[in-house]
Parts: sequence; structure tokens; C-alpha cells
Amino acid sequence: MRIPALPCIALLAALLGGCQQHPPANDQLDAVLWTQTSIEHDLLFRQVYANATRQLDKALADPAWDALAGTPRNLQGLPPALIVDIDETLLDNVPLNARAILADAPYDYAQWYQWVDRAEAPALPGALAFMQAAAQRGITPYYLTNREPGQEQATLANLRRAGFPIDGTAQILTAGTAIGGCADAGSDKTCRRNWVGSQARVLMLVGDSFGDFISAKGSQAEQQQAAAPYLGWLGERWFLLPNPTYGHWYSAPYQGREDLPDAQKRALKHQALKPQY
Repeated sequence: MRIPALPCIALLAALLGGCQQHPPANDQLDAVLWTQTSIEHDLLFRQVYANATRQLDKALADPAWDALAGTPRNLQGLPPALIVDIDETLLDNVPLNARAILADAPYDYAQWYQWVDRAEAPALPGALAFMQAAAQRGITPYYLTNREPGQEQATLANLRRAGFPIDGTAQILTAGTAIGGCADAGSDKTCRRNWVGSQARVLMLVGDSFGDFISAKGSQAEQQQAAAPYLGWLGERWFLLPNPTYGHWYSAPYQGREDLPDAQKRALKHQALKPQY
């Protein structure tokens, strides 16, 4: 049989089509490997938290210091506070991603719920020392998380077990919490941030996602435009930690359509890459 002329790579792919790996290589393999095994990951966390700790006294001493985006607020008489994300900011949940990879299986939300209930996630490098330093200065932490309503008690147990300062579940605001006459849609944290801002002078925001600081809706260009007025706050009032395992960016190429076939989602991710400008 005469083999039609094809480019070498295409010909090789055609000849070896029956030998392709099934299921395909997990998209998160390298991200989880870096998160769990690289010294750079741990040092970046320690660097961010060390810098945040150095800013605490400066923030406390300035009565006009405010870390919330938007219209300036009346801060007079408000006690100092922090707004901090939990997952992949304070607590390490990536072992769950590693299990899915080793099982060649998709991320399992039933296992996530079991993981939360176990309340055993460890603290990430540098996080505990920073939060304890803030507590020693009388700064109240508010934990804004996109864990689901009903998971507050397990989350409280986990934070306490890891050593984080917290009095009770009132400091844990889960996804969609209706508070102050406002309720966020989905993962948006704007209403919850604004409510904390009505109760306290927010000195710092700490998180692993752009949405932990300001509304993260829109394209990358729209997000960059929203962030532009606050670039000077990075490393001063806003402290952003690396998370290559999940986030808005991960599903953005396929617009969060989790019902799409894996091959189609992967193809859309390929289309989002920029091999040249």
C-alpha cells in the first residue's frame, strides 16, 4: 500500500495513532509537581508573607491606610482587620490534586467535601507566622473563602488545628454569603469585602487569585485594566501568592463549560496560547 505524502510529524502521528496514551497526560501534572516539590514554591510563599509582616506596623500607624479598592471610605473609629483567602493561600489542599493525577481521574468534588470534613490541610510556608504576627498586634482576620455554606465548622476546625488565629465561624465568610443586604454571585467576593470594610479598616488583602482583591470578571485585558490603578498596592496592601493548579484562568479558555469533552477543552486551551506577538 502506498503511504500518502505527509509532513514527518503528521505521518508519525498517523502511524502511531493507536499507541496514544489513554487517558491523555493530566493537564495539572507539572503544576502540581512544581507546587509540591520545588524550593521556589516554598520560598515565594515565605517571601510574600515576610514582606506582608514588615508592612503591618506601617499600616497600623497610618489612619488613612485602606486596602479595599473603590471609593474612599470613612475609616474613623474602625478597628484594624485583614481579609485573607484560605485555600492555597493559608491551607495546602494540593494533595487532593495529586491523588487525581495518580489515579488518571478528573478532580472529584465528592473527595473534596470529604477532605474539608477531615480538617487536616496543613499550613503553607510563612502563612502561620504572618497571621500570628497580625493577631499579636490586635488585627482581626476575616477569612473570605469560596468553600460552600455549611463547611464553616470544618473550616474552623482546620484553621484552629493548623494554629491560625480565629475566634469563631463569624470570621469565615463562605461563597454566596448574603451579608449587609448584598449577596455575591458565584465566586465573586465583592459583597463580602465591602461588608468587612463597613466593620473594620482593612489593612491588607492576601490571596492566590485576582478575585481575592477586586472583581475578576472579563477578559485578561479587562482584568489588567481593572488592576492598573492599584499596581502600587502590590507588595504593600495586596499580597498575591502563586497557584498554578487552578483558578479562573484554568477554565477561561472554554468559558467554564465543564460539560464539554476533555479533548475540546484541551483544544481551546491550545488556542489560547500565544506562540508569538
